[in-house]
Amino acid sequence: MSKYFEIYHLTRYDYSLPVQLDEQLLRFLPLPVPTQQTLSYRLNITPTPVEILEETDRWGNRLQRVRFTGETSVLEISVELAVEIQTRDTGFQSAPQPLPPVYGNESASLNAYLSLLEEPARLDDFVAPLLVASENDAWGYLGLLNEAIHAFYHEGIRLDGPPRTPAQTLQLREGVCRDLALLFMAACRQAGIAARFVSGYQKGSGQRQQRFLHAWAEACLPGRGWVGFDPTHNTVVDSEHVAIAAAPVPEATTPVEGGYRFIGAQLNSTLSSDIQIATRGQPGSC
Repeated sequence: MSKYFEIYHLTRYDYSLPVQLDEQLLRFLPLPVPTQQTLSYRLNITPTPVEILEETDRWGNRLQRVRFTGETSVLEISVELAVEIQTRDTGFQSAPQPLPPVYGNESASLNAYLSLLEEPARLDDFVAPLLVASENDAWGYLGLLNEAIHAFYHEGIRLDGPPRTPAQTLQLREGVCRDLALLFMAACRQAGIAARFVSGYQKGSGQRQQRFLHAWAEACLPGRGWVGFDPTHNTVVDSEHVAIAAAPVPEATTPVEGGYRFIGAQLNSTLSSDIQIATRGQPGSC
């Protein structure tokens, strides 16, 4: 069974002085995984680039390298995207999965996804009870972890800045999606489970008029591969999400990465965005 997403994403930077744009890296093309198929993709950029190169980064994400000449007071990027999502098998295996997992020959390729994100002592009080309750079964631990972090979900919006550290989120006992995803990753890695940060779009409930990029985490288990967990919604990722980029650290998944140069004492810049998401059970239906 499939679900179809139609996504419009506008990103606009306005500058108070003319700037010369450095090379920009764009991450708007969906992650190339078997459960996602890109049906259409349209990219419009102002000012008009002199070159757009498509490539794959070291983590398997599709990116576009964009180059400019001259000066501009605006950078506007709009993407129209249609994606087909196949329903994933979200049922847990009946056989227990040992904790920590035994990765065997995969271990070397997963080193970046196993590197600790926080001092273990700062997470012990949170992680230890979940390990005990799961009876050292990885599937049980991931489910309990997803539920426990969901309790910290804060419905407010924080547009700017990187995720809070896992220790900060635990101390505040609240966070937005990117904070919860990073905490989930840190708790996975402390238990010996490879984990990565995922940025993309989520169907939503239809109650929020303004839409934003979403973040969740994926855990890697032997024989199963990468499985998505969304602590914001306390769900296993199925057909409600479109993954755009995944990496061991959040900063490697940002949709626009690049700088600019200018002449003058001071420059002010503003960022605005508009995201619209429509979903259908099949093309042309509601």
